[in-house]
Amino acid sequence: MAFDIFWMNVAAIFAFLNVAFVILLVAFYFQSWRRVRSSLSLSLMSFAIFFLIQNGVIIVFWYVLYGLVPSAQAIVVAAAPYLVAINALESLALANLVRVTWR
Repeated sequence: MAFDIFWMNVAAIFAFLNVAFVILLVAFYFQSWRRVRSSLSLSLMSFAIFFLIQNGVIIVFWYVLYGLVPSAQAIVVAAAPYLVAINALESLALANLVRVTWR
């Protein structure tokens, strides 16, 4: 069981990393919007904010679901490796987007 909790924690680490990447993107897009006042920058900023909300909900949902609903613990543990894969791929994509945006 402790190994399964490990995967849940790894998924949370990737989700926190995603939050950091998205905060960087929001800051970059906000700076761009302040300079240019384009609707594209505003749209990118709103898109990034939705990613921020999504990752925050993932973090809270999984830990609340695991901690407060004992009957759901088996489901959370079973889904954790898949969430690791999804969050890891999202981290790679967001890291690439931060890299491209930074330039």
